[in-house]
Amino acid sequence: MLWLYIAAVGAGGLLGLLRLRVLAVLAMSVILVAISVVWMTFQQRPLSGTAINVFTLLATLQFSYLVALVLSSARTRSASRTLLGACTRRT
Repeated sequence: MLWLYIAAVGAGGLLGLLRLRVLAVLAMSVILVAISVVWMTFQQRPLSGTAINVFTLLATLQFSYLVALVLSSARTRSASRTLLGACTRRT
């Protein structure tokens, strides 16, 4: 089960760093829900545990997406400030 969390963090981070839109996150969420429900059913876990695990996986995916998106935009913003400062510098 730990591998699903690691995959969710990796996929969310990758989607955020590539600055993909909400549609890609939604598609990844649907895939993650399908995989986790099938996996939990295969392990014969109770329904309440499956629901809690699915919501936790979705929160992990979306949080890692948002963190990576903020980090990538901060990096782009700092690079543009440096470039802007070099263009407007007076000698």
